[in-house]
Amino acid sequence: MEAEHQHSAGDSICPDRFRNGRAPLRKRLAKTFQVPLEPLRWLVVGCAGLAFLGFVLPFSPIPPCPLLTITGVPCPLCGMTRSVRSAMRFDLGQSLTFQPFGLPALIAGVLILGTWALPKTRSVKVLRVPAVACIAVICASWVWNIAFNPTFA
Repeated sequence: MEAEHQHSAGDSICPDRFRNGRAPLRKRLAKTFQVPLEPLRWLVVGCAGLAFLGFVLPFSPIPPCPLLTITGVPCPLCGMTRSVRSAMRFDLGQSLTFQPFGLPALIAGVLILGTWALPKTRSVKVLRVPAVACIAVICASWVWNIAFNPTFA
């Protein structure tokens, strides 16, 4: 009987053990999202196609944000299309006014397409993104849109 409970006293002092079925905080923060690159590359190609149509057509081919339309509250991605379109026209000030994360998103899209074009990087199948970084960027973007974005005031 004693052999069954020999580790119960050590569980309270060992920080690496799971407590109550949960991993320690540092292990939970170290988790990553594994994003398959192939669909992500095609998503970037589709967005580039819509951006091209936006330059050619007299209207925007992208519908308005459903959350903003229904509730009046901008979503974390509101302003991203206008920001990227302004950045593509090299109007960086206007791009940053619409959404500060539009320029980094454009750069990330170019880098994702660049990995597709380079033969050595075609073998990369999965992009690992820290979960904490994704959550922080989404929260910061939403705070920007709700509190500071002059286009939604």
